[in-house]
Amino acid sequence: MNLRLRFLATVMTVFLSGCFFRIDTMHPLIRSDVLIDEEHAKAIVAKGKLVIAADGKTRILFLRGTPYERGYQQGYLLRDDIQDNLGYIYKQASRKFHSEELFEESYERMRPFIPKEYVEEMHGLAHGSRMPLRIVHGFHALPTMTEWGGRKHLQELVKKQLWGELGTSCSNFSLNGNATADKNFYAVRILDWGLHRISRTHKYPLITVSVPETGLASVNIGWSGFIGTVSGMNEAGITLGEMGYGNPPGETMRGMPMPFMLREVMSKAKNLADVRSVISGSPGDCSFIYLMTDGKSRESELYIRDKDRFVVYKPEQAVIDRDKNVPAIKDTQYGGHYLPVMEEILRASHGTVTVEKLQTELIPKFAMPSNFQNVIYDPGHLKFWVANARNSSERAAEQPYLEFDFGQELAKFRADIK
Repeated sequence: MNLRLRFLATVMTVFLSGCFFRIDTMHPLIRSDVLIDEEHAKAIVAKGKLVIAADGKTRILFLRGTPYERGYQQGYLLRDDIQDNLGYIYKQASRKFHSEELFEESYERMRPFIPKEYVEEMHGLAHGSRMPLRIVHGFHALPTMTEWGGRKHLQELVKKQLWGELGTSCSNFSLNGNATADKNFYAVRILDWGLHRISRTHKYPLITVSVPETGLASVNIGWSGFIGTVSGMNEAGITLGEMGYGNPPGETMRGMPMPFMLREVMSKAKNLADVRSVISGSPGDCSFIYLMTDGKSRESELYIRDKDRFVVYKPEQAVIDRDKNVPAIKDTQYGGHYLPVMEEILRASHGTVTVEKLQTELIPKFAMPSNFQNVIYDPGHLKFWVANARNSSERAAEQPYLEFDFGQELAKFRADIK
């Protein structure tokens, strides 16, 4: 009997001291069907590179390999940031809706329309960061969830509860030839998303230079843990800009989500004809306006993409659609939330616009209170300037811009690979 008591006492002591075996259910080797062993995982991570930009805040991530490998590299190299960013916003959003089901239901509707490579990249991201896959899926479902107008009460709930009382929209414009002081070609992407009001995403700005095994290299201008694209450029000089466009009948989540469709543009489009082909050939979901540019030809085009409609507008062509009437401006193409203000200022600024003027004068007047990110593209030289919201009360429009030479950094990364 004494031996039994001593044995039980020993077991209890080990248990209470925490010295007992546990299964790490988040370990990548348990979850992944790709990773062979620890050495294999280390070899995958070694393909990537992480540095901190001159601003001491923005992470610059260089990725190469298969979709799973690139996702794993980001997840592993930015694990702490991703756990904090995705974990916090998912918790906040779930608390607002009192249920996680909304995210899982939404993702499952989108899932059949997401290309396989991005599904694999999300798997790699989840495994590398040791995050539950449902949270990775939920975070990537948010952009479509916030645009879907299929249920008016849900859309109002999202805007009021998730983003606050501030409306969400965006603005984009391009300037060519005589519209700029240096005769250069610029495009501007103003993202009014409001995430800095309810998340920590603004704390983790990320510039990702990606070299896939197939397709074009690109730079994704986003945040840690988000593999979708809402701002970016590829090596062919194609730049991205998007805006939500109301809630026409027929909107659905059963289509290719915008952030993954824009990834397809970056991976496949060498010119604007390719851009049109990707967007028009992708199953439609919600209503968006896109302003895309080609730095090689110094051209831009504006597209309206509804679920069952694709309309193309050329520069200096007035946009007349629904209740919108956007007058044409020479050497300029534009669209956004404050259209009368944009028209007046762009006309008055014709021929005098510089990068500095864009940063200090024009963008602050065009951006909404929910302004989350701004990008000024110089697509002909594969460069851009980016600013992100600083905190819950300070817009991106009032923050300093970080300059990034994508062409130069891509060449250096490729040289390192060789």
